[in-house]
Amino acid sequence: WTHGVLLQNWEHCGGYFWIKHCIELVLAVAVTDSPIKCCQGTPLLPSLGFFGSSHATLPHDVNEPPIISSQLPEELMEGMDSDRGDETSAGALEKLAGKLTQFLVDSRSITVGQFTLSLAQLCNLEGSIAFSIWVKLFPKMWAILTEKQKQVLGAELPSFVSSGAHVVQMDSHPSAVSAFLEGVVRSKPLPSIKPCLLKYLGRTHNFWHGAALLLEEKANNDGELAHRNRTLPSYDGNYADDLLDPMKDEASDSLSELYASMNEEDLWTGLWLDRCKFPETAIAVAYESQGIFEQSQLYYEKAIKRARELHNTAAAPPTMILEYKLWEEHWCRCCQELGQWDVLTEFGKMQSGGAPFLVLENAWKVQDWSAMKEASTQAEPVCPDSYSAKLNLLRGYLALCYPDEQRLNVVEKLVEAASVQSIKHWRRLPQLISHAHVPLLQLSHQIMELQEALSIHSGLQSGGLNRPPFQTELKTIFKTWKNRLPNYSDDLSHWNNIFQWRQLHFKQLVKAFEGTAQGDQNAGQAMIPVHHIATSIIQHASVARKHKLFSVAMDSLSKINTIPSVPVVDCFQKIRQQVKCYLQKSGSLSSSEVAEGLDMVETTNLKYFGKEMVAEFMALKGAFLAQIGRLEDANKAFSSAVQLHDNLAKSWALWGDYLDQLFTKDRNLTLGVSALTCYLHACRNQSEPKCRKYLARIIWMLTYDDERSTLAEAVDKYYMGISPVYWLPWVPQLLTCLVRREGVHILNLLCSVGKAYPQAVYFPIRTLYLTLKMEQREKYKADQSLRGGLDRTLSAPCSADLVCEPMDTRSAETLTPTPPQASQAKAAVKGNPPSPALQPPPQASVSSQSLPQLPGTPQDLGSGVEGGPIRAPASLWRCSRIMHLLRDLHPTLLSALEGIVDQMIWFRESWYEELLRQLNEGLSLCQSIAFEHREEFLNTQVPSEMVQYVTRLVNTFGVGQEQQGGLGTLSGQPVHEVVSKRASQDPAFLRLKTQFTTDFDFSNTGAKRLHNLITKLKKWIKILELKTKSLPKSFLLEERCRFLSNFSLATAEVEIPGEYLVPRQMPYYVKIARFMPRVELIQRHNSTVRRLCIQGDNGKIYPYLVLNDAHMVKCRREERVLQLISMTNLCLEKDKETSRRHLLFTIPRVVAVSPQMRLIEDNISDVSLGEIFKQYLLQNGLDSDHHILQYYEKLSQAQSRGEPLSVQILQNIFTQIQNSSIPATILKDWAEKTFLTATDLWTFRKQLTNHLSLCGLLEFILHLTRLDPDMCHIMRNCGTITYCFYTFEINKQGELDANRPVPFRLTPCLQSMISPLGMSGPLQMTMIATARCLVQPKFSLQSMLQAILRDEFIAWKKKQEEEENNAMVGTVDVDNEEVIKLVTSAVTSITTRLQNLAEFEDAESKVTLLISAASSVENLCRMDPAWNPWL
Repeated sequence: WTHGVLLQNWEHCGGYFWIKHCIELVLAVAVTDSPIKCCQGTPLLPSLGFFGSSHATLPHDVNEPPIISSQLPEELMEGMDSDRGDETSAGALEKLAGKLTQFLVDSRSITVGQFTLSLAQLCNLEGSIAFSIWVKLFPKMWAILTEKQKQVLGAELPSFVSSGAHVVQMDSHPSAVSAFLEGVVRSKPLPSIKPCLLKYLGRTHNFWHGAALLLEEKANNDGELAHRNRTLPSYDGNYADDLLDPMKDEASDSLSELYASMNEEDLWTGLWLDRCKFPETAIAVAYESQGIFEQSQLYYEKAIKRARELHNTAAAPPTMILEYKLWEEHWCRCCQELGQWDVLTEFGKMQSGGAPFLVLENAWKVQDWSAMKEASTQAEPVCPDSYSAKLNLLRGYLALCYPDEQRLNVVEKLVEAASVQSIKHWRRLPQLISHAHVPLLQLSHQIMELQEALSIHSGLQSGGLNRPPFQTELKTIFKTWKNRLPNYSDDLSHWNNIFQWRQLHFKQLVKAFEGTAQGDQNAGQAMIPVHHIATSIIQHASVARKHKLFSVAMDSLSKINTIPSVPVVDCFQKIRQQVKCYLQKSGSLSSSEVAEGLDMVETTNLKYFGKEMVAEFMALKGAFLAQIGRLEDANKAFSSAVQLHDNLAKSWALWGDYLDQLFTKDRNLTLGVSALTCYLHACRNQSEPKCRKYLARIIWMLTYDDERSTLAEAVDKYYMGISPVYWLPWVPQLLTCLVRREGVHILNLLCSVGKAYPQAVYFPIRTLYLTLKMEQREKYKADQSLRGGLDRTLSAPCSADLVCEPMDTRSAETLTPTPPQASQAKAAVKGNPPSPALQPPPQASVSSQSLPQLPGTPQDLGSGVEGGPIRAPASLWRCSRIMHLLRDLHPTLLSALEGIVDQMIWFRESWYEELLRQLNEGLSLCQSIAFEHREEFLNTQVPSEMVQYVTRLVNTFGVGQEQQGGLGTLSGQPVHEVVSKRASQDPAFLRLKTQFTTDFDFSNTGAKRLHNLITKLKKWIKILELKTKSLPKSFLLEERCRFLSNFSLATAEVEIPGEYLVPRQMPYYVKIARFMPRVELIQRHNSTVRRLCIQGDNGKIYPYLVLNDAHMVKCRREERVLQLISMTNLCLEKDKETSRRHLLFTIPRVVAVSPQMRLIEDNISDVSLGEIFKQYLLQNGLDSDHHILQYYEKLSQAQSRGEPLSVQILQNIFTQIQNSSIPATILKDWAEKTFLTATDLWTFRKQLTNHLSLCGLLEFILHLTRLDPDMCHIMRNCGTITYCFYTFEINKQGELDANRPVPFRLTPCLQSMISPLGMSGPLQMTMIATARCLVQPKFSLQSMLQAILRDEFIAWKKKQEEEENNAMVGTVDVDNEEVIKLVTSAVTSITTRLQNLAEFEDAESKVTLLISAASSVENLCRMDPAWNPWL
């Protein structure tokens, strides 16, 4: 078959997708008479026993068994009536079984020939099916060939794919050659193809990513990508043998050119960091990758100078030619980014033989049209096809602007030719949009501007300058140009191309207006192009400043001085940009340069500017004065600025920063009030993203407040005028303030936010209210226990009552609540069951009865058992007041929200699902204890805390701790009755309970040994997993939650959960259109969760996981980390290097609907790293903890031999386990099987690498908990990573302490997936770019850290005091000074790490050391085996 394919002449097929015929040729050799067989282990239908067994009932035992007709196709149910009696139903089941049996019997007669014929016909009908089948079929056929056959065919393969007959396929879509090569890529072992041929195939046949993957593997196998030690001496000019072999680095040479063509700059950088011979090359390349072009150009020049000195007497060795070529090309690129067009033009003219393309690209910017015309004549005969579109564009520039030979009639043809060629080249690029498409997009932008410029010149040539139609067209073009700017992340050279081109035509218009007879009449019109010239220069300078190219910005601004008459507003903007340049680089400026910036402001003549402009100048002057220490003068300047224009946000913000610094040093509350006032005034006239850092400072400064709440009063006084949407990201912090001393003054602020956005405030404050209520009851219970009052078993609240209580429609003033725990306690004392009214109803009502019962006064929480009221604290009363206000203002919305929350009772775990989760948590704790005592693992005893934990599980077996009420009841029934009822329904339950009690009886001999407990936990986890897997995987919403099933937009306009977590610039929020009818039960986060899908009013489906949380404090901690990470996304969007790499954190929406339940945004394509690993172990017949057992077995063997525990022993164990059961290619093999094409695999790997770098950087700098495999969720549809369960690692002293052997997860499997080049290139460069972004003062990461860590340490301190005093402690009781000390220490620790990673002197960064430490086997072997350091 392979000879038939390779030796076939496909020339006559032309551009036809002849892969279809290849498949027919392959299938033709099949034995057609043999019967077809199904793949082993592939279940086609569920067993009949599934439909008739007792396991068909849904969880919680609240619904009828499913009807058979709803589970099977209608054609199988034909003639069967589901309404008949049991006997008829049994007969129907027999008929069904007969039909299925007959179907299986008929299937035996199907032969291979019938199948292959149908398959071939299907391939001929649909090309995508043919492509998919070929990609999977060719590797399987290749695998069955003998070695000799592979050698013979491998020799024929290169000549086949490079045949000239296939050139016509270059513009075919889909390409048969590309599809053929996709199958070749997946073959193991790979056929041998020369690197130069792979490079040709990648460029010619749209096989870019497949060729790059093959070249990477070939270069890695040949040892060309071995990381060179930088301490070795650099090239000294001597001709070593390896330098004389021109084919030595052929694979990496081809890979370098392919990376450059694909615009994969980070991979290209990683390649040259590994293979360069000159250290100057490595430094220059690293600087260039971070956009530091001035330093990069300097080191390229140093490398060129050094090479000249080495090769004065002899030519360079062949293998060095590519590096020398790199210097020239990238030195030219640095010149382009720095705007050195005249230098490049002269350099192009001086080249031997000329460099016409270089002259063409740069001569028009210095208006050397004669040189450009000459270069055009030289370039046209030798122009490659890939450059043809750009050549036509430049020829269009020449034809339109050459003053001696303007040919407008030619320009239109050149525009059309350039457009056609651009589209043609676009179709030759990968199907998925990537960086390879950016140059063509930029070229298209220039082609559009050329066409619009043609309209301008046509109007000028026809003498229509004063005609209204032409002036209208001019205004339209000017407006279009103003709105159509390049992307912020585009290189500065592209911005310069656009602005330089526009300035040419603006100048032509100015000349045209000056040359008209009506000079005075056209004076106003003539100023319009002058204004646009100045504006384009200022915009270019502003972009250069934001790209940190300050010298380019200053040079660009100096060009405004050459314009004869500049409008006042443009003069102001020019000086403003110059001052901003000084301020932005003030950290690296000397005192003389700061004085120079101040002198520029002071010497500016302000009489021509308006008040707003003068006010901003005064504010900038105050910033300079504050830097040089002239504090009094700075304060006067700021005061003058706000007096001149009190609505100028910049003045208020700079004055607030100045006063804030003074307040932090002196703790003078007067200064603090002034700083808060300035910040609040600044927020009134700015956008939400710019206000975040000021609001963060306001929240943090409240920590310094005194007992009279001086600062909080200032906030309450001046918060009016700030849009409520600005406060939405800080609602969690405002709620913390609400329950503290300053809450009395924050109450009005939260009420105003709630009025505008009730859903954003209601769920958080409802959860807080229920949490405070539980704490108050626990405190009351403890007090009663000390007095010898109510028995301990009768005093705990029922969690079901706390989640969904009966509602009261009366107002806050007239409400006299009857607390559920009091009435239930009395009923329990009398021996009567509690009232059913206190239990959540099966179906929710949307009336006002669905609002939570709230206390009416601060003193009345409910009646105690002895008749006295439980006094509600002020914090609880404030929450109650806000909830009542929201209920009164938005009754329909809140009724709908409460109805939704009420229905969540049906999404809770069953007792065995809860027990399984708790056993998994217990096993995780035991494994952590085992690792801490690994030196004497076999003799380690179970700690007392663990014994208590397991004992609670034994006592609540069959009931569950969350479901068991503190009053010993469940669903209105005593616990013993519930257990008895369950035992009568399921005879196996009693045996399970007895066995569970026996297994975890710690009175037995050896029961308290840790390894025995771990064995028993694993046994019961397997038992419960089997029970969980036997249950249905979904249920219908209408069977349980009628309210959710009937919900629509007509019910209420409720936004999708989490819509307000990150405010949008456009105030559009997606609303719930309906809840999808089916709820899935899936395994996620080591527990069984329900996936609820919601359809928005935009038609999109939003899946959410309903997660049961047992640890309230922990889940709040995770949400704080997610809040901080979401804040950093704004920083990444605003920085050029991170924006260019499309670096953004993927943050799932997390909404707590009650203290024990929350909704987490899900993705259908989500798969965790742990699930991939378990899938691999299952396929290989290994247990999920096989490697952990193997680790401790080998460790015990070493200890039994008397060998002390050492790194060498751990390293040997690590290597043995990796070689025996956990290879480093698990993730890579999974990705290759999951993604069909090389482009999909490449894009997935690229996204995965970027997100791993972001994740690793945050884990290190923020001192986060370790990233376990089950926490790392990979999106198969995009390659992004989400992480929901990160928390700050805080030790017992209250310090951030995440000092682990490895700084973040970079295990062998991840290293293999992202490749060696990925580690030295994208991973490293992305980390450096992110660190350099976050460290910038303008993003004020420190302020956001202080505001969020304030909540973290308040909660931590509260928990510590409760553990020390063994009593409940209110949040208001936490000492402010202690919080300030802890937060300051934590922020200092984080910023120190961040500053160290952001340092980039001589292209050396500590990120390199960080990656080395994370990937070192010596460090990985010291990690806990439960962390899976191999994976």
